[in-house]
Amino acid sequence: MFVTSSRLLISATLSGTLLLSSCASIVSRASRDVQIQSVPSGLAFSITDASGTEISKGTTPQTVSLSARGGYFKPAKYTVRVKRGGKVIGTHQVTAGINGWYFGNILIGGLIGMVIVDPLTGAMYRMPESITVETHSLASQQPRTLTVASIDSLTPAQRAQLVRL
Repeated sequence: MFVTSSRLLISATLSGTLLLSSCASIVSRASRDVQIQSVPSGLAFSITDASGTEISKGTTPQTVSLSARGGYFKPAKYTVRVKRGGKVIGTHQVTAGINGWYFGNILIGGLIGMVIVDPLTGAMYRMPESITVETHSLASQQPRTLTVASIDSLTPAQRAQLVRL
């Protein structure tokens, strides 16, 4: 009788552990350190979440912690803005992608892990390891030239526009 009770207790404990666990929550976290980069580097950046709240700022390259959880069965969405002289010169939208470990619930975590635990914790989603923001130039795209001329080669109209230093 005692042996049967022990086996039943062990079986119930193992079954409960398997049913109440969730694969992605066990193997990975909902937040991740993400490297923020820009081309060129050394620019100011700010990160806002889906509601428009600024959650981080700094200078590229820099590592920030971003949560993949946007809500129940909802991935996080962020906008990274890169600035030079206070003017935005590049933006990048990033959305958390599905975590491959989430599908481990089919074998290990069961229905509770797949429908409740991983979606609630946000572990079913994963942020990328790095985000690179491409910037557009503030200067004209035309090449710059420099012409050196003697005052003797200038027309009277050009001479009238000269400023004495």
